[in-house]
This record gives sequence, C-alpha cells and structure tokens, in this order.
Amino acid sequence: MSNAKRYINLIAISIGAGSIFKLAYLRDVFYTPLQEALGVSNTQMGLLITFFAITQALAYLPGGWLVDLVPVKYLMPIGLIATGLLGFWEATYPPFAVILLIQMGYGITITLFFWDAMIKATRMLAEADGTHGKMFGLMEGLRGLAGTLVSFGALYFFNGFGEGPEGLQKTIIFYSAALLVCGVISFLLLDKNEVEGKVNAKEALQGLVRVMKMPNVWLAAAIVFFGYSFYNGLSYMSPMLEELFGMGSTAASAVSIIRQYGIALFAAPLGGIIADKMGSRVSFLRICMLAGGIATAIFIFIPYSNSTLVIGIALMLLIAVLMFMMRGTYYATSSELGISIVAAGSAAGVMSLLGNVPDFYIFTLYGWCLDAFEGAAGYRAVFGIMVAFAVLGALCAVILYKRIKTVKS
Repeated sequence: MSNAKRYINLIAISIGAGSIFKLAYLRDVFYTPLQEALGVSNTQMGLLITFFAITQALAYLPGGWLVDLVPVKYLMPIGLIATGLLGFWEATYPPFAVILLIQMGYGITITLFFWDAMIKATRMLAEADGTHGKMFGLMEGLRGLAGTLVSFGALYFFNGFGEGPEGLQKTIIFYSAALLVCGVISFLLLDKNEVEGKVNAKEALQGLVRVMKMPNVWLAAAIVFFGYSFYNGLSYMSPMLEELFGMGSTAASAVSIIRQYGIALFAAPLGGIIADKMGSRVSFLRICMLAGGIATAIFIFIPYSNSTLVIGIALMLLIAVLMFMMRGTYYATSSELGISIVAAGSAAGVMSLLGNVPDFYIFTLYGWCLDAFEGAAGYRAVFGIMVAFAVLGALCAVILYKRIKTVKS
C-alpha cells in the first residue's frame, strides 16, 4: 500500500470514529431537549447510557473474534450504516422502552462491528514501518477533528429548526444521514489487507482464547483501565475553575472547549510520534501517567483563589496534553506485546473490555466525592483518586515493560 493510500485509509477510519458515537451519547450535548422530546425523568435519562454500556461490555470480546474473521473493509461500513439506520428510527420518537432497545442496538452496532475493527485497521496501517504510535495518535487527533465538525453541523440544524423537539429531530436525522455517508465512504476507501480472511471461525476463536490467556495483554488492558479512569476526572476541572478559582462561566466554557477539542488535535499525534521515537509505547505511557499524576497532585495542595487562577488553568491544560498523548497511544501497544496482526482484533477486544469498565462507575464515584465533601474538599478527593489511578497505571506500565524486556533478552 502506498503512503498516500495509507493516509486516505486513516482519514476514512477517523471520520467514522469521530461520528459514530454521537447518537449513543446524544444526551451529553442535548440533554434538556432530548428529555422534553421523550417526556422522561432524569433517572430514565441515566438509563440511556446504562443500557448502551451493558451491550458494549457484552460485545467487546465477540467483536474481537469477529474482526479476526471478517475484513475491516466490511465490518466498519456495516457498523456505521446500521447505527445510522437505528438513528432514523430514534428520530420518530418511539416509546421510551423502544428508545432503550435502540440504545442497546447502538452498543451492538458500534462495538461489535466498528470499535475493534477500528483499532485493528489502524494497526494494520502501521505495520509497514512500525509507526504504531504515530498512526494511533493521528487517528485520535483526526477523530476529534471529525467529531467537532460533525457536531457543529448538528448544531446548525438544531438552531435552524427552533432548538426544541423538532430541532432535535432534525439533528438526529442529520447525524444518521452522516453515518450512512461515512459508511459508504469507508467501504469505498478502505482496502482489504492481505493478512485478513486467513482464518476460519474456529481458528479465530482459538486465537481469542490464546490472547485471553496472555498476562501481558491484561496488563496492557489495565493501563487502559487506569488511564481512562484518570482521564475522566478532567471533566471536573472546568467547573472547579469556575466554582473555586472564580473564573467566569463563559471563560470556563471556552477553556473547556480548548481542553476537549483543541488540545486533542495536536497532543494525540505528538504523543504517538514521541512514543515511536522512544522505541516503546509502554514506556511512554508510564511517563505520561507519572507526569499526569504529579501535575494533578499539585491541585491538591495549591490554594484555590482568583490569584492562582493562571496556575490552575496552566495545570489543567498540561494534564489535558498528557492525557491526550496517552489516549493516542494506549491502544498501540499490541505489536510491542508480540501479538500477531492476525490476532490483533482479539487483543483489541480484551483491552477494550477491561479498559472501558470505568464507564459503569467512574462518574458516580467522582460525583459522590463532590456530594460527600463540601466545596474544595470534594475536588481534592477527586484529585486524590485520580492520582491513585495514575500511579497504578504507571505501575502496570513498569511491570509490563520489564516483562517485555525479559522476553526479548
């Protein structure tokens, strides 16, 4: 595959990855309009993510098996198009019980068909020259850019149709249509890799079982688990700047947008490039974890006041850079573990299964800290837990790196 073709494939992967989650997480951006359109309680709104997360968890391992059996050129378009079709159904505003079934459907179409295929497809693009960190970092950055552009397009439709249930309906239709287009584009642009389609269903299942028995794979998955737990604490830093440092709401929102979208565009690719230069993605993740933990620990001890606002903003942005550098790298470790490209889907399934477990509890845990401890004490509790996650993640990286070095020596 030519270098130009590799990057065309990467762009196709990234566009799909930046768009496919928008419908499942519609409540995150359009909470009040969605609640009004469905006529449901806050508890029922919470169930939307619960039902989605349950089917996601059930689909990670089968998805890993499936992607080692079927070429990603077919799986990714199926996932995108099926998710879009479910979105058109959601746009009819069916009864809430049906909405929950649709959320479960999203868990299947996104996870079973798309997610593990996305990870394996990105790794295949890096096999030619070993630039796994660079490819995964670029994918993460381009994924963020694509997601931002699609979100602005959705806002255009939402505002243009009155910002109520009708506006939201048109937004859902826009997202759904965009996914159908992405599905067609990915099918036309993605190439079938020569290593794909070499095993049958039984051999793919045996490969999954072998991967599940590898301690190094579970250590790599634990790095994702602790890194993702740590990363989710970032969402509490913007309200902290507003509540404790006296930052204005508009300024806090602007900083939050920069943290969430602007930094991802350069930090994820940069992290991947640095990791490749170091020669070990695992070792790079250890450094990111430790540096992120140290920067977060400073938040526990500095005084919270308007006079230290600049320090608070700088620390938050530094942590965001480190975390997006990490996010652009932690699925790029399978080649370093000695996992063959044929079994890369199975490794992605195991890492995704454990790595995304925090979705079940992490926001509840952080939220409980803020409710149980008043004001600054609540945020210090959140940061303390984040530091613990960072240290544990770094410890897993140290152990994994030593195990890899032992095998190679």
